[in-house]
Amino acid sequence: MSDIEIREAAFDDVPAMARIRYAAFPWFIASVAQQELWWRTARPEARLLRLLALRDGEPVGFSAGGFNITTSEPGAAYVETVVHPDHRGSGAGTAVYQRLEEHLRAIGARRVRAFAGDDAASVRWAQAQGYTQGAHDRYARLDTAQLPPMPALPAGVTVCSLAEAGPKTVYDLDQAASIDEPGDMSFDGIPYDLWLARYWESPDQQLDVGTVVMVDGVAACGTFLEANRELGKGISTGTFTLREYRGRGLAKIAKAAALRKAAERGIHTAITCNDYTNAPMIAVNDWLGYQPFASEYSYLKTLGA
Repeated sequence: MSDIEIREAAFDDVPAMARIRYAAFPWFIASVAQQELWWRTARPEARLLRLLALRDGEPVGFSAGGFNITTSEPGAAYVETVVHPDHRGSGAGTAVYQRLEEHLRAIGARRVRAFAGDDAASVRWAQAQGYTQGAHDRYARLDTAQLPPMPALPAGVTVCSLAEAGPKTVYDLDQAASIDEPGDMSFDGIPYDLWLARYWESPDQQLDVGTVVMVDGVAACGTFLEANRELGKGISTGTFTLREYRGRGLAKIAKAAALRKAAERGIHTAITCNDYTNAPMIAVNDWLGYQPFASEYSYLKTLGA
C-alpha cells in the first residue's frame, strides 16, 4: 500500500474534490461551478482549512473545516471528510481528518459537527474518531413527470417565482422561517451579502423555478431549488414557512408549483432531504411522491471547554 500524501488544497483542486463527492454521495449533484462558488465565498472569520489526501499523486480524499458562522454558539465548528469509495480503508480519511482536527483545536473550536452515511463502515469510522451520533436525515427523490394534481389555491393566496419576489423579500422570509429548523446546532442567520453571493447568485440556483407563496400580499412560504442542468437533476435546498402561517398547506403549494416548473425545464429528478423529526415536511414530500433512497447522521464531538 502506497503512502498517503497530505497537502493543503488549492482552488484548482475543486474539480477533483467534486469527483470525490459525486462518487461518495448518491444525492450530491452540485455543479463544479457551484462548488467553486463555495470556495470563493468562504468568510475569513470561518478560519477554513482544506486538506487533500493523495495516493501516487492522485486525489483520493479531502477534509475541510472551520468555524460555523451561522450559529451564535461559541466555538461551534464543522468538518467535512470525504474519501473516494475506491480508496476507503487505505487510511486516507483518518490521515487527512487528524490533520484537520489539529487545525480546529488550534483555532479554538469547541464543538464540531460532521455528517456521515448510515452504512456500517461510516458509522464505525466516525465513532473511531470520537464522534457521537446525532440527528438523522432522510434523502428522497422523485420523477418530476409523476406529480400529484396541483393543490387548489385558497382565497388570497398567490404564487410567484423567487425572481419575481426579489432577493430582499426572499432573504427576509428565509431568515425568519429557518430559525427553528431541526438540527444539532442552532441557525441564527446569515449576513445578507453572504446569502446573496452564495445562494441567490449561485450558478445552480433556479430563480425561475423556486417559488414564493403570498398570502394577502405577505410572503409567507418559499422553496429553493438548485439544479445541475447537465445531469437533469435538482435538489430542494430549503422550504420555509413563517410560524404564523404554518398548518395551512402552503409548503405543499410551494413545492408542487416549483416541481412543475422544474419538469418543464428538463429537470427530471428532484431530490430532497429532511430531518426525520420534521414530520410535517416529510408528510408533504411523501404526498408529492418522494421515495427515500439514502440517509445520513450528523456526528458531534467536543474538543474542549
